[in-house]
Amino acid sequence: MFIHIGAGSLIRGRDVIGFFDMDGKWDSQITKDFLKRYDRGGKTLTAGDDLPRSFVLTDSGVVFTHISTSALKSRAEDGE
Repeated sequence: MFIHIGAGSLIRGRDVIGFFDMDGKWDSQITKDFLKRYDRGGKTLTAGDDLPRSFVLTDSGVVFTHISTSALKSRAEDGE
């Protein structure tokens, strides 16, 4: 199963570790350090040009997307 994460981008459902909301996450130093480490390692992507609302943690990295976590969760549960 693949999940549409915006801007024509798809990820494999089995590769998803979690969906995370961007609201309030930037306040946490732990989250900032975590995302910086992935970015320095070249393991971040952005789905589209819009301001990200959430990020998806996968086996291979982090993908920022403008799709909300609730919509991503619903797509994953529906098998989209």
